[in-house]
Amino acid sequence: MAVTEIGDRSWDFAEADGQAIDLRRRGVPVEMPTRWRLFGPLDEDTTETVWTKFFRVAGGHKARSRVELDIDRHRNVPDQLEIGGRVLEGRDVTLRDGVLDLSAVFGGHGNGQQAFMFAEIDVPADGEVALGAGTDYWMRWWVDGALVLDTMAAGNVAHPIGHVDQCFRRELKAGKHLLAVHLVSGTASWIFKARTATPADEAMSALNEVDYARWGVVPELNAWRPPRPNSNWEWVTAIRSDVAYADVAVECRYQQYSPQGNFGIVIGAQDSDRYYYAYVPVWGQLWRARGFWAAIAVTDGCGHVRNIELKLMHNVPAHQDMWRTLKVERKGNEIQMWVHGVRGPRVRDETYGAGRVGIAGFGDFLVRDVEIEAEQEVEGRGWTAGGRRGASWCHVEEDVSLGDFQHPGQMILDGDQITLPLVIGRNESCHKLNDSNSAVYLYRSGDLGRSWERFAGPIARRDVPEGTRFLVEPGVIRSVHFKNDERCFVIRESRDGEETWSEPMVGRLAGDWEKMFAANARNGASGYTQLNDGTLVVNIGHDYVGLYDSVANVGEGTWGTGMCQPYCTMSRDGGMTWDEPVPLDHAANRMSAEPDGHCCGFSETTSAQLPDGKIVAIARPYRSPFMWQTESADGGKTWRQACYAPFSGAGAPVMIGTRSGYLAVIKRGPGDGLHCSYDGGLNWDAGTMIDYNGLFNGSAIEAEADVMLTAYPQSMDEIRPAYARVQRIRISPDGPVALLD
Repeated sequence: MAVTEIGDRSWDFAEADGQAIDLRRRGVPVEMPTRWRLFGPLDEDTTETVWTKFFRVAGGHKARSRVELDIDRHRNVPDQLEIGGRVLEGRDVTLRDGVLDLSAVFGGHGNGQQAFMFAEIDVPADGEVALGAGTDYWMRWWVDGALVLDTMAAGNVAHPIGHVDQCFRRELKAGKHLLAVHLVSGTASWIFKARTATPADEAMSALNEVDYARWGVVPELNAWRPPRPNSNWEWVTAIRSDVAYADVAVECRYQQYSPQGNFGIVIGAQDSDRYYYAYVPVWGQLWRARGFWAAIAVTDGCGHVRNIELKLMHNVPAHQDMWRTLKVERKGNEIQMWVHGVRGPRVRDETYGAGRVGIAGFGDFLVRDVEIEAEQEVEGRGWTAGGRRGASWCHVEEDVSLGDFQHPGQMILDGDQITLPLVIGRNESCHKLNDSNSAVYLYRSGDLGRSWERFAGPIARRDVPEGTRFLVEPGVIRSVHFKNDERCFVIRESRDGEETWSEPMVGRLAGDWEKMFAANARNGASGYTQLNDGTLVVNIGHDYVGLYDSVANVGEGTWGTGMCQPYCTMSRDGGMTWDEPVPLDHAANRMSAEPDGHCCGFSETTSAQLPDGKIVAIARPYRSPFMWQTESADGGKTWRQACYAPFSGAGAPVMIGTRSGYLAVIKRGPGDGLHCSYDGGLNWDAGTMIDYNGLFNGSAIEAEADVMLTAYPQSMDEIRPAYARVQRIRISPDGPVALLD
């Protein structure tokens, strides 16, 4: 990509072009009417709505009315409205501060209901009139019977709803003119907002309409919006290329809209993928927990972002819809970060000297007021424009004719052969794949994950057993699935690399299991490991149902939690007999007291055994801002009290213990985040973002000594096509190293 002139500065948009948006001249000053006549609502069955499953797809969500209003019939505000075989009586309503809550007016609403509003606007002089509006979720506007705004094919593109989310201009003569608005409800609130639009309003609204493949910039407002590509989940950078700095401070205001993504400030950039990165990650886990993390990292040219420091911030709200400030200051080899005025990570590092500055991240964000302060500019190395960010991953399957979504299963290493199943589906949420829209394909690697070939498939999903896979002897894979309602493990066996499976066998429960089957409890396997002696370990989430109710109309980000006590059970005969479950969190507070404490949603647990026999477990918390960690020194018979881990994470984490005694856990957050420990889990590094999709839900194995092989989906319901990606990463005391062979 070429360098783009933005105002009097040069910017390199490495992954995409940039487009400047100029302010328009001010239109004729008018006042938005406050008195409107409202008609409705029409029932939900009068509308066809299509909620796009993949929120990154351009075009968004769609609606189509099954009945149409003949706008041309109306020259004045009507008293009645004939539509869809019904006659609707109008009611007069008032926009207070430009806002009308239709759900409150109608006493509630459903998805796809319709309403119509009419008002007269008084134009004092001939000229262009600029108006703006926002609603959740669809709307159309007419002026004197002419359609001037239509969002039925895309829906709302801004959060929260604003008065000028969409703007339009119309050349009008002096006098009164008829405004008509068609509104269609979505699934959440049903709010309508409107006001006259300033040139600044129009420019900011235009950022929402910029080509999804471009940066949009309003130089006069110092406003920036990144590309939102519909065919790839992209990391994007905007780096000022015409000047380098040594000591420098960069500050801006920003909003992050995506449920997962990163936004941060770049300093010391040597090229488009070698720089310091001070950033704020988000993923769904953090909103539920009200957790806010920040990090200072260094990028190395291979696509990894290695954190130098990762910090849980105090006193910074996690709302997606609020503006926060981000400031980064560099003096010599010291870098200090502030978020929302709160002091964040501070590091000393000498990897890079003087360099360029900019902004970078992935997911939707909006940036305002980027300010660069430095006492002097310095001579920097030559800048090569248009570089691309490195990639440390490869695809398992390039053929999207099989389906546009690929989800990898659990890898099995048998000698020097690795087997990897992929669920491949099309045009459906990953949470709704079934035999009608997806199938299983099997892949094999004979070079420890460097390359892959398909050797079987399609296989109907009903013919593939649920559960965890274990290699119980060379050439023999067993699937272990715990069925709570039937109070047993179901075992199936494959001797041909998972192509076919035996009839189900039932694993016996030994010891006292009755405590697991309380009336208000449910149990589900939530992790696994295989010990050095071949013992199979399955972690069970013992979840107590209905202990609390969410606060009405507030959502998941409220206080309170479910209760999920973690247990583990072991089998020493290949899954045919399972020991009495033992709690993974020994929370007794005095001698001989029964373990009774829980960890607020110890819901997805991964564990690994070290060469000395110690087992370490890490768990995803559903509503905590950090993960939980515990360990066993006696082969899983007893476990110590669970403690806070120094990082957060979700997305079905997976951990391995390497032959040199290193631990590596990979999970959602930040991005696809990998943390390593070199002393048996006592201390952990600050983490490395190995990919930028921010969801994980993959698998990992030790493919060779101290080399992690991980497979994960490129996305869940964000984009299509979504490939399965594979990385080979060496776990070394100097940090994880991407193996690009």
